[in-house]
Amino acid sequence: MKKCHAIMTLVVGWFLLLCGLSWAGDFDRFIMPMSNPVYTVGGALNKTFVRPVFMYQHLPSRVDTVVDNALGVKDLPLDGHVRGLAVQAGVSINERLSILAVKSGYINCRPDNTLSDHDGWIDLAAGLQYSFYYSPKTQTVLSGRIIYEFATGSDQVFQGNGDGNLAPSLLFLKGFEKLELAGSLGFVIPFDSSEENYLFFDSWHASYEVFRWFHPLIEINHFYTIKAGNREDYIRQAVKDEGLGNTISKTLGTSQEDDLVASIATFNGCDIINLGGENSSEHRNFATMAIGARFPLTKWLTVGYAYEFNLTPEENGLFSDRHYVDAIVTIPFSLDKIFR
Repeated sequence: MKKCHAIMTLVVGWFLLLCGLSWAGDFDRFIMPMSNPVYTVGGALNKTFVRPVFMYQHLPSRVDTVVDNALGVKDLPLDGHVRGLAVQAGVSINERLSILAVKSGYINCRPDNTLSDHDGWIDLAAGLQYSFYYSPKTQTVLSGRIIYEFATGSDQVFQGNGDGNLAPSLLFLKGFEKLELAGSLGFVIPFDSSEENYLFFDSWHASYEVFRWFHPLIEINHFYTIKAGNREDYIRQAVKDEGLGNTISKTLGTSQEDDLVASIATFNGCDIINLGGENSSEHRNFATMAIGARFPLTKWLTVGYAYEFNLTPEENGLFSDRHYVDAIVTIPFSLDKIFR
């Protein structure tokens, strides 16, 4: 009992200390983006936060592949769903600089056709963000961000290929009283260009404070394949030599299944997956729209929901639509306060 009391005292003490270290929140009324779950996490502001997020994604009923062109087979059936759980976080050094952990988590994929069920960890990604323009007076923030993605994930969920990548981006936030406009533009630059695609992305966010506790939002996300990779094409040759059915049966449930998808897909995939297939540039664009809302329950806790759907043909990706449910715990903390 005494041990529990000591732990509770320590936790409460740290919480009060962190509250005492906080600065006045010039942008506290603004919310964080919901969609583009890797590259817009946290937005342009530098805050200390933890974000658990759950995603439920429907897979397309059919997907376009080069098998159609090479063997006269129609688009391959897929359907099914993907569920993912991730935890993201940021630690502010001050109001201009922060450390971010933007990609982590576990996915289980349940296709109805063609591919097998599979589960695994996604790659880890983290980096730095600096606000080179920070103006509470004009309600404007411009930030630069650099993220490194480690190839630590499971190939069962189309992760872990190549030697990782670097994602530089620019983010902005502009407030007009209760209206918030935000966005980001950036690139994904692989260290092994044969295993991953070069990508450009842009994301746009608008929200409005109807009530203090209700902020409806709308977001648009776009990915463009600049240069396709060159993943192992022996799978495609095997399809020609042995037939599609035999090749699929041989690769299902093995480490070659992601090679199969990368070799025959004519698209990049979606925002979390970088397939790196040689035919990814046949359908270079992947675009979505998300509608939803955030609900600030307290100054430190905000929950949100968004529904995201495809703006490009769903057969040109691994994405039909997606549901997000998240919570953001914002901690009034910055490292520079400790050393003052």
